[in-house]
Amino acid sequence: MNISVIIPCYASESTLREAVVSASAAHEVLVVDDASPGGCAELVASWNWPNVRVITHSENLGLGAARNTGVREATGDWVAFLDADDCFEQTWHEHLQVALAAHAESAWLYHPVREWDGTRLGRIRLGDHPTQISDWVLKRPAVAPSACTLRVDLARSHPFDTARSLQGTEDLELWVRLWAEGLRPVRWTDEAFTRYRIGFGMSAELDSHSTKIRLRWAQFVQRGWLPEAVLLAAERELLRQKARSLHKAGRFFEAQKAYRMAGLSVQNVLLAAMAAARVRL
Repeated sequence: MNISVIIPCYASESTLREAVVSASAAHEVLVVDDASPGGCAELVASWNWPNVRVITHSENLGLGAARNTGVREATGDWVAFLDADDCFEQTWHEHLQVALAAHAESAWLYHPVREWDGTRLGRIRLGDHPTQISDWVLKRPAVAPSACTLRVDLARSHPFDTARSLQGTEDLELWVRLWAEGLRPVRWTDEAFTRYRIGFGMSAELDSHSTKIRLRWAQFVQRGWLPEAVLLAAERELLRQKARSLHKAGRFFEAQKAYRMAGLSVQNVLLAAMAAARVRL
């Protein structure tokens, strides 16, 4: 199976080489320069690697549009997405090839990620494998773009949403849309084959991201994918996840506040107490 890896690039020159190297065992690596002011295209071209192509946007169109451009240009049977600040583990490609052969009837596979600060490896994020559509908003997210592989025809017929006002939530919208159409993801391993860099991008923009998530939920209700009654519990889960992110970042006072807002549960009380004692997760 030929796998095309799609790496959107915008102001990520400092981490891009590591990402591209990690994906280089694939059939091809497509770096989409989304009009980056730092010149991703020139940087990648200077490496002169045979299976790495650069596609350049003349204007900044956003993350969803960059991924869609890569999908349109892909020549592989499958597309795998990788953010420019993440990277695959060394044996990712060979293990994924085995998984694709074992799940030939599937069109959507994923694996866990491991937190990483660029130097040290942290915990594995397994998340909660969804069993019903409400799990996408009520439980810990299981599917990360940098650990997701789609059959190319599915990716082309189901592009990422390109609304700039909701950038950063286009992956959730796609996962829920696929589920609503009867497609189910396969977690092909519990081993983390992606290093997910923390402290960059979405993990560093908690408040704005939370607002966008809520707007996505409203869309899901409007489209009939979720009942409105689910949103109260979803809000508590969002606050709990925000609290954990703040806690891990050492923002203890903010974490305590978010745990309290997430509702009175044994888990939240214990975590709030840990934050009050300045004990990191």
